[in-house]
Amino acid sequence: MVAQDPTKSRLLEGAGEEFAEKGFELARVRAICDRAGANLAAINYHFGDKEHLYVEVLRAAHRCGLDPREERFDPGLAPAERLRAFIRHFLGRVLAMNQPEDWQHRLMMREMLSPTPFSEVLVREMIRPRFELMRGLMREICPEADDRRLNALVFSVIGQCLHYKMARRVTERLIGEEGYRALDLDYLTGHITAFCLAALGMGPTLNQAGEPSEQGRNVSSRS
Repeated sequence: MVAQDPTKSRLLEGAGEEFAEKGFELARVRAICDRAGANLAAINYHFGDKEHLYVEVLRAAHRCGLDPREERFDPGLAPAERLRAFIRHFLGRVLAMNQPEDWQHRLMMREMLSPTPFSEVLVREMIRPRFELMRGLMREICPEADDRRLNALVFSVIGQCLHYKMARRVTERLIGEEGYRALDLDYLTGHITAFCLAALGMGPTLNQAGEPSEQGRNVSSRS
């Protein structure tokens, strides 16, 4: 593998920090160059312009742990286990729950909340493959569901995961920082998975404590 030009690497890193902090419109090319210790001509040389630089920064964020190919879990696993693996990966890698945020995750969240005209790249190369993966799993679980139902099922799972990230500030005010930190990766993976499996009829119902009941606890797949 050919090593990437160090100036180009610094520009991507500097641009990532600038875009994540200020957004595409307010980010300044000169500030990016200052962060990277490069001259203005370097951006034109390596990327052409600010727009192309932004697209490459989105792709760089994707390569830093967000590649949906990592979610193509062993097809030999039962559907319930693949669902659990997807939820854990989404919470831990895509949303970086309970972890210090780097610019890659901050930029992705910014783009999802306030899409730029370049969001089509984000959807086509990063979000759609993950969505289609989950949609295929839901089709396997609910083979008679129509397209509208499949879409709603996928968004029901993803929406639960996104809530804990996107509503963090409000959630902390509701239950306190300590209460929010208690909703860690392991806990949320177990909770969301159990909730989804119960709703899909693939796992035990939840008891009065909101936990999977002992009866049928080991039910994890359909024949």
